[in-house]
Amino acid sequence: MTVKTRITLFIVGAGFVSSLLFSVVVFYELIEQPFELLDTVLKEEASRTVRMIVKTPEKTDPVELDTLYRDLDWYWLEISDRESGKILFRSKLAELATLPPVPPGGKSIAKAVIARSQVDLNHEKDQEVTFRIRSFLFTLNGNTFLAQIARPMEKLEEEIWELVLGIFSGLVFSTLALVAISRFVAGKILRPIGRMKDLAQDIGEKNLDRRIPAGDGQDEFSELARTVNRMLDRLQYSFKRQRDFLFDTSHELKTPLTTMRLAIDEICTHDLEAMPFNAEENLFRLKNQVLRMERLVKDLLNLSALEMLTRLDRKPVPIASLLSSLAAEYRFLADARQITMETHLSEGLIIQGDAEKLHRAFSNILDNAVKYSADSGRIELTAAPSPAGAAVTVFNTGPGIAEAEIPKVFDQFYRVEKSRSIQHGGSGLGLAIVKRIVELHGGTVKLESRQGAWTRVTVLLPEADHTATT
Repeated sequence: MTVKTRITLFIVGAGFVSSLLFSVVVFYELIEQPFELLDTVLKEEASRTVRMIVKTPEKTDPVELDTLYRDLDWYWLEISDRESGKILFRSKLAELATLPPVPPGGKSIAKAVIARSQVDLNHEKDQEVTFRIRSFLFTLNGNTFLAQIARPMEKLEEEIWELVLGIFSGLVFSTLALVAISRFVAGKILRPIGRMKDLAQDIGEKNLDRRIPAGDGQDEFSELARTVNRMLDRLQYSFKRQRDFLFDTSHELKTPLTTMRLAIDEICTHDLEAMPFNAEENLFRLKNQVLRMERLVKDLLNLSALEMLTRLDRKPVPIASLLSSLAAEYRFLADARQITMETHLSEGLIIQGDAEKLHRAFSNILDNAVKYSADSGRIELTAAPSPAGAAVTVFNTGPGIAEAEIPKVFDQFYRVEKSRSIQHGGSGLGLAIVKRIVELHGGTVKLESRQGAWTRVTVLLPEADHTATT
């Protein structure tokens, strides 16, 4: 689950709980008001009726009494003398339905079945009617009267359900709106993190000088950006120290190794028969090891220089001419092992690049092809136009490389078969140098192989208009 989703769920959850609590409070307040209003109306109607009923007939206005009876059509009302229990008055609804007694001052809700044919209370035919019941005590002329009054709640129930539906709809709508708003807000909050992530993904060992814009803010995101930049400063310093150490060490080793090789060559030119037993064999073994170390130091210097290089001095390079010259150089080595070398070079292929470095890269590839080809094998060197620019392919028959080893062949100091590499003087840096040179030219290199059969290296170089500096 993403951070944006978690923030959204947290905001929506908190907002939903708050809205729910607020809705419950509002619902409680709104639902109490109709009941309070209805109870007030019931009390007033009961009081008015008691005053009218207990009057002497001489003081009772017939018109007023008739109006009272009509007003009571929607009321269930029963008035009795508190002391004797004698019922003094019953409304029409009280004659039709029986409701449970309620203690004086109490209130209740009850249901009664009243046929619509008897009284029309706007309810469904032969259905139950819900009543709100109140009971009051009134004292008039020294006598105490008990009035139990009730009124149908059909309309009130409809209003309550409408209120519930309205609150529920509002809660759903507010939740959906909160989801949309919270996702937008979470996106705004996390946008700096997204930008930092994208920039950090583009930063690698080749461009450690790039930094994440931190701005002048004092918020957590700006502080995070400054912290990451300080980490990149330390990494860049460490990489620079490592490269400088490798370059300086290789440079310092180059001179004594050269001196040792020259001294050994001079010794080997003298009469070797006068030397003690096994001295000649040991001397030649020492010479081979010095030559191997010298090549290793040379490759280290080349790779270190390429790693520190950020751009090339580009000039037009005729690929066909460069590869033809290299093929002529390696054909002598191939002929010595009866290896057939075929070339298929398209004329007119021009690449904007560094001819010396391209020569070194293709020389390393051809050198490997000759070294690791089987005797009486075959090497094919092809250069042809491609959609991106030029495609150079070197194919050779031989032992090949296992599929699991292919992704590692361009790593520094990686050798597929250590014994075979030592036998051929390999340092494990040749293909790493090739990869770096091709990257500096904005191209790609790919190795394919079938173990026990063949190996193919393909270099794709972009056209001059599409070539980018590194």
